[in-house]
Amino acid sequence: MKTGWLPSFEKMLYDNGQLISLYAEAYQVTGDELFREVVYETVRFAEGELLSAEGGFYSALDADSEGEEGRFYVFTKDELREALGQEELLAEAYYSCTAAGNWEHGRNILHRQLSDEDFARQHELAPGVVAELVQGWKQKLLQYRAARPRPALDDKILTGWNALLLQGLLDAYRAFAEPTFLTLARRNAEFLQSKLRNEAGGLWRTYKNGRATITGFLEDYALVIQAYISLYEATFTESWLREAEVLTEYTLANFFDPEEEQFFYTDVAGETLIARKKELFDNVIPSSNSVMAHNLHRLGLLLEQPRYTELAAAMLRHVQALVVREPQHLANWAALYAALLRPTAEIALIGPEADARRQELSRHFLPNVVLAGGPGPGELPLLQNRTALHDETTLYVCFNHACQQPVHTVAEALAQL
Repeated sequence: MKTGWLPSFEKMLYDNGQLISLYAEAYQVTGDELFREVVYETVRFAEGELLSAEGGFYSALDADSEGEEGRFYVFTKDELREALGQEELLAEAYYSCTAAGNWEHGRNILHRQLSDEDFARQHELAPGVVAELVQGWKQKLLQYRAARPRPALDDKILTGWNALLLQGLLDAYRAFAEPTFLTLARRNAEFLQSKLRNEAGGLWRTYKNGRATITGFLEDYALVIQAYISLYEATFTESWLREAEVLTEYTLANFFDPEEEQFFYTDVAGETLIARKKELFDNVIPSSNSVMAHNLHRLGLLLEQPRYTELAAAMLRHVQALVVREPQHLANWAALYAALLRPTAEIALIGPEADARRQELSRHFLPNVVLAGGPGPGELPLLQNRTALHDETTLYVCFNHACQQPVHTVAEALAQL
């Protein structure tokens, strides 16, 4: 029998990247350990199943194997017994499985309907025991599943989709300060730089078998710029911010329509089309113009470039009425509208422990903040004329270039926000 729901058996890179971001931010807001678990497991999946030897992430795993949709991921009762032995019955209850199967051909999609706490209470188990049992079940089921024919791998590497996974890794690093997340993020960013930048200073769209092809689309530029800005904020390595600036200037020169103050989806140097469209509505990925507007706002503040921040506001003005009418299709524009309702905080961290303070600060959900920092005053406008007072790491919280009283602790900076 079929239930009334069905997961996506096809594993798409763009979904996993965005889910990592979503659950990392949900953890920052709630502290729910389930969200932490989802982030860590999703990163492990992407690294184990989709990461190429060169550091790029492949596009997808197919839904089908052995001629059936989802066959790789589902289990009959007999298969569960073979994999789990005497623990099968308890695992069946945990994963909502039945002898007849909750999916097709007598097979079960493993899913939870109770929290670990409620499951422990229902089955009279001590708190904490369920988590240990589940870890054991997962290991045994994964080992059992490993012997099956695998779904086909879509091994093309797409620039924009990689940038979404890169952003997810950086959001996860911000939430958990897990060094392996940053290591993966840096490796992926270096892959993008070395394999998917072209001689004109722009981006290629796709990479496969050692060869980059197809002129990049606005989606690729917008998502890479977004990720590079975030990589700067996670590391204070200024070169990533400068790369974001270079790519932004490229899009302004090759994609921008000054009459409508939006960006075309295709490069002026790309394939000649009957009409060049502009992408305004969100789909499975936020619309490329809305991402560019967010980028221009953030980059304008970090570099003190008024033409960037003014253009971001102008782009929003052109779609504002549409956002009000159809917010469900323009959620990323609505997020920018919400951000612009009050000034974005500009935070500079200066001193020997700038990175440690950044880690501590970034564990909080701060959606309307840009960060700059380093051991001493730097060339970035936000860092100029700002020093570590009394040789202690100092935090400057500013709004519209006007700073609050300098402070030395994250708690004090948060209070100023």
